[in-house]
Amino acid sequence: MNKKIKIILTVIIIFIGLVLFLATGARFVKVEESKYNISNIDGVSVSISDISLTGATIKIKDSSDISYAYGQWYVIEKEIDGKWYQLSTKIDNYGFNDIGYNTDENDEVIFVIEWEWLYGPLNLGNYRIIKEAHNKYIAIPFSIVKAS
Repeated sequence: MNKKIKIILTVIIIFIGLVLFLATGARFVKVEESKYNISNIDGVSVSISDISLTGATIKIKDSSDISYAYGQWYVIEKEIDGKWYQLSTKIDNYGFNDIGYNTDENDEVIFVIEWEWLYGPLNLGNYRIIKEAHNKYIAIPFSIVKAS
């Protein structure tokens, strides 16, 4: 095999590897591990529904003795090899409205989160949304199991 063909084959193999790497969603993962210390808060439970590649609905049920307020802020992390990594964002300068939502008469607060503007559509895998409640972080785990 001549040298020119070896170089061309090497470039093709590298290109295919890069395409596969990007297709797995690795392009969204930062190098750093999660920096959030997740808490179990007595009397607070979470559920997630209507999961798609671009959003979901989160319900926080808060029957605790403390009156927690929940803001719009969130972070999405992906599980890779048993560790959590924060997803990188599509844009650098972004923010959330600094509003605190209290629970309704059913002790619930519901957030419809559309993350496509910030993260883009998610690929297959295990994820969690991190929300804050009075300097404590709660995790809402979910999975993307097939493209819909």
